[in-house]
Amino acid sequence: MCGGVSMFLAIREMKHDKVRYGLVISLIFLVSYLVFILTGLATGLSDLNKSAIEQWNAAEIVLDKDAQGRLPQSYLSAHDLRQIGKKGAQLAQFSTLVKSHNYKENAQLLAIKRQEFIYKKLPLQEGKKFGAARTVVVSAKFKQDGFKLGDSLTIPNSKVHLKIVGFITASSLNVAPVMYTSFETLKEVTKTRSINGVVFQHSGDKHLKLKDSRRYSIAQFIEQLPGYSAQQLTFNFMIGFLFVIILIVISIFLYILTLQKLPNFGVMKAQGIPTGFLIRNTLVQTLLMSILGVAVALGLAFVTALILPTQVPIKLDWNEIGIAGMGIIVMSLAGALIPIRQIIKVDPIQMIGG
Repeated sequence: MCGGVSMFLAIREMKHDKVRYGLVISLIFLVSYLVFILTGLATGLSDLNKSAIEQWNAAEIVLDKDAQGRLPQSYLSAHDLRQIGKKGAQLAQFSTLVKSHNYKENAQLLAIKRQEFIYKKLPLQEGKKFGAARTVVVSAKFKQDGFKLGDSLTIPNSKVHLKIVGFITASSLNVAPVMYTSFETLKEVTKTRSINGVVFQHSGDKHLKLKDSRRYSIAQFIEQLPGYSAQQLTFNFMIGFLFVIILIVISIFLYILTLQKLPNFGVMKAQGIPTGFLIRNTLVQTLLMSILGVAVALGLAFVTALILPTQVPIKLDWNEIGIAGMGIIVMSLAGALIPIRQIIKVDPIQMIGG
């Protein structure tokens, strides 16, 4: 009952003073919108770095111990490959530029074996998986950029022509879309045959006696991707800083509003209205303002994500956006603690001049 009265009075007061409370809501909206856009960009850029790795559905990867966790820098020794045998999926990576007609694309050319789990689980969208020599299956990003089934791809400094036979779900590694082909085709392109890493679908055999290699969990491998950790840390710092801004600004605005209403609070206390009721009223107002600001910002953020060109790597994940929205609401409520302290301290006698 008391909570319903608090809600009613909070809404009535906000309607009566639309300008002041509208300014607070607008501020929460602007900061929330920026938080959601930054969160979406962080998620989008993260996917550009690792979406191909996540599509492997793998648990571990074995790389050369001197490669610092980088797949292109890794070259597994014959000894370690014999130890691993057929327990994992072999992988090789080659960064290149491919061209077809008037289209160009930076890409990661990945070699895999047809009998191993990565090949079997490729998320095919159109066409078929590679089989014949010099055929590739490529990320849907190629299709978005104008490539189509049957296109012949040329590679700089190579006479090899690769034919697109299929498209898979958008998949990228190190900010470039991936292309999958056979080791034989990759050898024709690079003139060398090397295995950069071996991926395990489940945790590998703990008794493997690796001499020149090191095991990484997929999470550790992703953290070692060039620029990935620094990129995510930068976005997290900016988002965290925005949370602090919300806390400070909400505190200032509510503090000013509370100071202006102190005489009213004094009269209400003199009339016997409990301090707890006034505190709940302030918290309800803060909660309503933060929910309104976050809701409008959320809607505009999703509209923004829809209209932005595909070149902008923004992806709004419901879980992450939900956590960010809840964080903003919590910080807004925390910002109400300082004005609440003023409400507790107000002396009704002093306020009414007794």
